[in-house]
Order: sequence, then structure tokens, then C-alpha cells
Amino acid sequence: MKFAKIVISITLPIFILMLFASLLTTREYLYVSEGKYSSHEEIEFDHKYVSDRVMGYLNYRYDDLLIGKDAESTEVIFSQTEIRHMKDVKNLYTSLRIVALLSLIIAVSLMVVVYKKDKNQLFEVLKFIYVGPIIFIIMLGVGMAIDFQGIFTIFHQLFFTNDDWILYSTDPLIQLLPTNFWMVSAFIILVLFGLTLGLISYLSNRFMKKQVT
Repeated sequence: MKFAKIVISITLPIFILMLFASLLTTREYLYVSEGKYSSHEEIEFDHKYVSDRVMGYLNYRYDDLLIGKDAESTEVIFSQTEIRHMKDVKNLYTSLRIVALLSLIIAVSLMVVVYKKDKNQLFEVLKFIYVGPIIFIIMLGVGMAIDFQGIFTIFHQLFFTNDDWILYSTDPLIQLLPTNFWMVSAFIILVLFGLTLGLISYLSNRFMKKQVT
């Protein structure tokens, strides 16, 4: 039972974190960000068109990124390095989606098992589900506040096996998705992640507590 509780406390937060991280791969999120960053002033391509193609590529609606600056243009705007990097990003994103799905299946399955055996045990897990992740959020948040670029670099070194992610500020991909975009996005994800875990803890304390006392 203890092992099941530990697994639930890990897999459920993983799924929730990946769920909010998936916001980054929607064209609507990129549409909202249009004009919000200084690099966007340098953009010479159709922001909405390119955003749709980039996010559509990550979500399997398009097979490649051999696109022009707009729907009519045939001259490819992305360099081979950018295209290779986005292929790596797509592979990573696919792996994370699989991990998120497996985490959800495992978490829900174990929650059902624990609930049937001892409701109080499940209540305890959900009541304190936020503890570990909040520590993670604080540590990551402090790290990003002190040296976001350092954290950003470590992330890429961990998840990518080449240097294709090292791009120039003049590259279209960086103009579309500058460092500040990732800082804001990380902040939004961590806030939503923390609030959701807090809500789960609150709801379990509000409704499950009556069943176990």
C-alpha cells in the first residue's frame, strides 16, 4: 500500500504538469503571444501562419517545416539546423505525451485500488499531494529567477544529444519563440500546476474527509 501511495504521488503530478505543458503546443497560445515580445518586432513572416505550421507539425497535422514566410511563399524560412532541432523537439514531445498518458493510467488504476482497500490511505495521498511538487516548484522557481539561461541550458543538455538547439537571435524560430516567451510560459505552467494540486488537496479534504472520519 505504501508503494502504491508513493507511485500515485509521483504519477498524478507528472500527468498534471504535462497537461499544462501541452499548452505550449497549441497555435492559440502562440496567437495570444503575438506582439508581446521585442523579437516579434523583427518578424518578417506571417506570425499566425508560421505559428499554425510549427504547432501543427508538433501535433502531427503537418509532416515537415519546409514552409515560406506565408501561405503563398515557396522559399523556406527555417534553416536546416532549425528543422533538425524541431524534429528532435517533436520526438521529445511525443515521448513526454506517452509518459503523461502512462502516468495517468497508473495513477487512476492505483487510486481505484487504494480507494477500495482503504479510503483513508487515498485521502492521505491526495491531501498532501502538493508537498513534493511544491518543493520542486520553489527550487525550480528560485533557480530560474537566479539564472534562467543556466536552467534553460541544462534542460537542453539533458534532453538533446546535439547542439542544434543553439540558435541565433536572428533565426525565425528564435524570433517566434524568444527566451522571454519560455520564461513566461514556465511561470504560467508552474502556477497552474501548483494551483491544481492545491485544489486537489482542498477538494479531498472537503469531500473525502467525511467518508474516512
